[in-house]
Amino acid sequence: MSALEDIVVTARKRTESLQDTPLAVTALSASALEERQVSTIADMGKFTPNVSFDSGSAISGSSNSATVFIRGIGQTDFSLTIDPGVGIYLDGVYISRAVGALLDTAETSQIEILRGPQGTLFGKNTIGGAIAITSKAPSQDLELGLEAVTGRYGRTDFKGGFNIPVSDTFAVRGSVSYQKRDGYGRRLTDDVRTGDKDSLSGRLVAAWTPSADLTVTFAADATRARENEPPIKVLANNEYGFFPILYNNFGAGAAAGCANLLTGPSSVNNPLCYNSQWLTNSPYTNFNGDRNKSDLDVFGLSLTVERHSDAFGIKSITAYRELDSSFSLEHDGAPVRSSNTSNIYSQWQFSQELQFSGTAFDSLKWLVGLYYLKEKGTDRNTIQPGTGQPLGFLSGGKVDNDSYAAFAQLIYAITPQFNLTLGGRLTHEKKRFLADQYITSISPGASAFLAMLGIVDFNGDGGPLALGDRFLPLTQSATKVTEFTPAVTLDYRFDDGPLVYATYSRGFKSGGFTQRVFPPLTQIPSFKPEFVTSYEVGLKSEFFDRRVRLNLAAFLTDYKNLQTNVTVLIAPTVQNAGRARMKGFEGEIEAVAAKWLRFNGGFGYTHSEYREVPAVAAPVTVDSHLPNAPRWTASAGFTADILDTDIGTLSFRGDWAYRGGHYKDAANTPQLHQSGYSVVNASLTYSTKDDRWSVSTGATNLTNKKYMVTGYADLAGAGIAYAIYARPVEWFLRLKYQL
Repeated sequence: MSALEDIVVTARKRTESLQDTPLAVTALSASALEERQVSTIADMGKFTPNVSFDSGSAISGSSNSATVFIRGIGQTDFSLTIDPGVGIYLDGVYISRAVGALLDTAETSQIEILRGPQGTLFGKNTIGGAIAITSKAPSQDLELGLEAVTGRYGRTDFKGGFNIPVSDTFAVRGSVSYQKRDGYGRRLTDDVRTGDKDSLSGRLVAAWTPSADLTVTFAADATRARENEPPIKVLANNEYGFFPILYNNFGAGAAAGCANLLTGPSSVNNPLCYNSQWLTNSPYTNFNGDRNKSDLDVFGLSLTVERHSDAFGIKSITAYRELDSSFSLEHDGAPVRSSNTSNIYSQWQFSQELQFSGTAFDSLKWLVGLYYLKEKGTDRNTIQPGTGQPLGFLSGGKVDNDSYAAFAQLIYAITPQFNLTLGGRLTHEKKRFLADQYITSISPGASAFLAMLGIVDFNGDGGPLALGDRFLPLTQSATKVTEFTPAVTLDYRFDDGPLVYATYSRGFKSGGFTQRVFPPLTQIPSFKPEFVTSYEVGLKSEFFDRRVRLNLAAFLTDYKNLQTNVTVLIAPTVQNAGRARMKGFEGEIEAVAAKWLRFNGGFGYTHSEYREVPAVAAPVTVDSHLPNAPRWTASAGFTADILDTDIGTLSFRGDWAYRGGHYKDAANTPQLHQSGYSVVNASLTYSTKDDRWSVSTGATNLTNKKYMVTGYADLAGAGIAYAIYARPVEWFLRLKYQL
């Protein structure tokens, strides 16, 4: 009977077996990703304990953003002025922004998800954990791969890849991926589909190996997407919210007789009024009146030079990435367009990392390094509620960030079976924000109404708001922080048995600035760094001649100064929300039941609670639930070779994933509570004996479960609560050739 394959990971920036790594790590190889129908890194969330991975960010309108939470720690905001709480790395290069981070998995050799703070070796914004994506490296084998996929909603995917050994020391690998799919939602006003897929991406990697101990790798990747946003589903609206009141009483609705300040609710039979008449029964439909675009252009370059030997090694990673994105969001669900937003979002980053590693005295493995990141970006966030709305303004501004770090890790073998690992990282970060925010349109009636509410020009003459008045002063504000994040691990390997370990670690994420404000303020608001202290114990084990693998972990995490998103009047604002505690456990199992049958599964439990919440974080209280933190997660899957002949193999794959009930926002809006749900995928694959040809058919979300991917609520300000739901059941047919 076959044994399980050994899984090699680089979670500690050195190559070692998963079973020898004293960390909670989930690692999936290229074949495992394909089996599970993983097309983007967001799909990894279905198969990883205590991980929530949403393919979208609330209030962004972008279809190419990533929202990740691990063990209850993450960030829902995509803003340039706030960082994600889980770091995403492509071949060792940190990707700073949530927008553009929803990477596809073409030509990926492995994805590793590290749970718990990774404040020593990864450092940058990894208080929740890290996701490390490793591309396929060039080799000395001639390869050619072609793949075509069709499916529901006019799915038309093409992938092509090659590997060419140009010489004994030089090889090139390249790939192109095109994905096209019609939208799964519908705008009822013009019968246009939303939530489509239309992207083209490519990657080129060249590796030069002039000697056995030296490798130079150059990589370039690019993605272009021209899509509509996923369909907005308005769950509730409030015509007495701030923007609906402006529209119905001082905008186009007023002339149509929609005034509701004194006369009571507006007529649900008048199509020019904004009210409950625009709610729909389907999670995939709305009455929006504009195209909600989501355009993305991103490219990256990296140069990795590595000299590797047992005694001493050095590795340099130099990288540049650039992002340009334009996306808009009409979230009112009505053709009258009472409110919408748009973003012109651009960013570039340069990073340099140096790693030095080696061994000493036959019992010490060491690694030290230096890291630098420079980032600049601009976000022109227009809040122009639409035709007939009497108030519009520009939000956003420019960021200029620097991050410096020095780190080290020592692994000392106290005995051949007992290891002590010490690590630490000293980080210094400086952030600058130049706010560029002013009124772009305002009517006399709206100005008088706002003055009556006490909303006036605080940054100018104190009079009524007028065209050109600023919400924040046009000055640059700066914040800086220096922090040390240590880690200590003890691990012990029993004779031919399991590995047990215990870890203490800390992580932090620097503070920043709130770019969305209303009414005007006299200074740029900021928020403080957040901190995590984590305690973890774990077990790595294999049984029955390596036919069963069981890995377990339990953790206790103290979370301080949480950067939480709440709404202040009409502005989504980041506030530090005191202290919280998470505790729980997780496990993963793999088994070879027979030569033709393999199982895998996982489970996770996280109990999270606020311990202290300041008044500025209202409406969050100590009784609130943390967002995107389901108590239970679980998954199970199997692969069965149901037919094995001289000409080929027929295999069936089934996957089940469960996420427990949770809220999509910190305020715990009732409409944004997602109850527990299960998702089932299945596929059937026939492969020829030489593995050159394969054909697959199957379906994702087989039970057609309707569940929320992300959502946002502001019933008092924008007057809405809305959600984006996952794609419904989709069948596919794939043909693949591999030389």
